[in-house]
Amino acid sequence: MFINNLLANRYRLFPFIQYSTMSSTMDKASMIQKVKSCIPPLDGNSHKGQAGRIGIIGGSLEYTGAPYFAGISALKVGADLVHVFCTSSAATVIKSYSPELIVHPLLDQPNAVNDISPWLDRLHAIVIGPGLGRQNKTFEVVSELIKTIKSKSIPLVIDADGLFLITQNLDIIRNFNSPVILTPNKIEFERLCEKVKGYSELNKLGENIIVFKKGQTDEIFCASNVAQWKLNEGGSGRRCGGQGDILSGSIATFLHWMTSKGDKLNMSPDDKSIASSMSCYAASILVRKCNEKAFRIYGRSMVAGDMIEFIHEAFQELYGE
Repeated sequence: MFINNLLANRYRLFPFIQYSTMSSTMDKASMIQKVKSCIPPLDGNSHKGQAGRIGIIGGSLEYTGAPYFAGISALKVGADLVHVFCTSSAATVIKSYSPELIVHPLLDQPNAVNDISPWLDRLHAIVIGPGLGRQNKTFEVVSELIKTIKSKSIPLVIDADGLFLITQNLDIIRNFNSPVILTPNKIEFERLCEKVKGYSELNKLGENIIVFKKGQTDEIFCASNVAQWKLNEGGSGRRCGGQGDILSGSIATFLHWMTSKGDKLNMSPDDKSIASSMSCYAASILVRKCNEKAFRIYGRSMVAGDMIEFIHEAFQELYGE
């Protein structure tokens, strides 16, 4: 009942949030053009790593597929390198999925924070959550890593069990100078709303934090005065596991591109919300198109791996090479 009333009365409760769709101020063609202007050209003038070095913090004994899906999607969207920081029990399995991923079995080591922290300096964006699990020791390590990420001003995407962690203690993401994107599904969004008791608490966490609510209609919530959007184009009724991981990895790559080309977005140096919002839009419409294409062929049998096979085709249709 609380959540239903909250959502029904959000205009009254959260006047600082702009609820218009972005299409009311910028049409799809204009948004796609903005995204394209930030995508690094394949002109031979870049060196390995410039198109994106992405970190995935997640992967545990039970959950090895999620960090793989996030990592391989970041690569297939266009990042150059992906580092996965997981527990030792997950490392060999994740490595066996793909030689393209650089896998570090450090998350459960005695000096995990000290061992992982030096690698963070190399990364352009980090995803926390895919396959993370909910072990207390892991949460302690990740909480310390978030503090380090904050001090280094690295753009951050938080998904899955990462959202469960920060919902227990929102202070660990408070007042980031770099972009932070929370990507809850319906249940995770409701849990977040319950925690902040009216959602207005998000306005106090910092202007660089946005919430990307996933669902039948994807939607951005943001405390900053930035154009918002909703999207229900593409997709299908199939809700197999792994789709959120594909999305979070895709967002990370776009986030690096958008933040490094802020001038193309007419973005204030002090307001990273536009880059975050556009990154979510770019990834959302791409993944929805992958879902639509895979479902057209596999129908009810479609799984997340089928969607990955369509990233290149969907990317070309939306953004060209």
